[in-house]
Amino acid sequence: MTRIESPGEAVRLPFLNGVFIAADAIAGAYLIVDGPYCVFTKAEMQYCHNMRCRLLPAIGHRRVVHTGQIQDREEVKSLSADRTGQVGSVFTGVCAQPDAGIVLSTTFDFHELVGFPLEEVARRYASPGGPLVCHVPSRSLGGTWLEGYARTCAALARSVTLRPGRRRKGSAAVVGYLFDRDEPDHAGNLRELRRLLGALGLRVESVWLSGGGRAELEAAERAGVVISLPYAREAARVVAKRTGAKLCEVELPLGLSATERFLRKTAAGVGRSRQAAVLAASESRAAVRDTQAHVLRLISGCGVKILQDDPHLAARLRELCSELGLLPDPEACSAAKRVVCLAPAIATFPPGSVAHVPIGYPNYLEHPVVERPFLGYAGFRHLVDRVASAILRGEGSAGSRP
Repeated sequence: MTRIESPGEAVRLPFLNGVFIAADAIAGAYLIVDGPYCVFTKAEMQYCHNMRCRLLPAIGHRRVVHTGQIQDREEVKSLSADRTGQVGSVFTGVCAQPDAGIVLSTTFDFHELVGFPLEEVARRYASPGGPLVCHVPSRSLGGTWLEGYARTCAALARSVTLRPGRRRKGSAAVVGYLFDRDEPDHAGNLRELRRLLGALGLRVESVWLSGGGRAELEAAERAGVVISLPYAREAARVVAKRTGAKLCEVELPLGLSATERFLRKTAAGVGRSRQAAVLAASESRAAVRDTQAHVLRLISGCGVKILQDDPHLAARLRELCSELGLLPDPEACSAAKRVVCLAPAIATFPPGSVAHVPIGYPNYLEHPVVERPFLGYAGFRHLVDRVASAILRGEGSAGSRP
């Protein structure tokens, strides 16, 4: 039996990472961070995670701008000085960019302690004919990356133009989707969400966030129902309250059971429960039929380790593993012949001992060229395919060693 080394725990990432993800998920967005040049480290992390990263474009202006523009910026005396004019000049330059649709602002970790009135400065540069200037209250000293993403969405929900009385029958907005990169895995997820909601008779007007610009966010005013996913609950509540739309809070539709619950709860909120029941039964049968041989012959009975800093994703992955017959850690893994690890990155397992399936943020190991969703029924098929392929690769690697 192969000896399994402990991989440790999932890496916890800070508040600003989530703000950077959100800024990268909005076309025409710039992000001003009150901090020194090292704010670019998080932009570089996002650049490695997202092949189509907007924050550091190959051509054009960087979308992340820091306020440390002078030599002694990081000294204590400079932090206590009056920096209003200096920071204001940064806003002037960014807001003047012709492609700037939204200008976000927030604060670097130790700059949060100083209490500089960044929100007040940002407010001065908001004008009817210019970009939307939106301040994100910082929790960079203690908040998580998921809080950073959620707070950015909530700040946008309070700031964008959402006119009441524009709702259309049979229309929906999805608020709280984690668009952590503009790659085919997320393109596939968005296509699957639109397909499933369309099968319930709902036209998706807007997705927060999905790579669209300011117009995509403001299109939420046309939604009759706001479908709230777990990554931006507060933003969904604000949007629904401002537009008068019905609010429907659902969980992440990952795996067969969760996708069925997603459909049933959404349908119940709009009076279409019968359609959801028929759709879920048909789709589940087809998904099981397509994946049954892979599950029975390759996956069922393997051990599984889930290392995720994202509790929403982790919860659904645990449920998916139960559906696939994977045995949870830690005891089962030590006794299993094969072990599957579902984690964004991993480095401490001996080669061939573990079937690693990179999923979640940040993922530097896989950048698909074709659509490869992980949500809905299409996502279930792709996840089964990825797990089975990883197991076969692991066995091949182990078998090739002397």
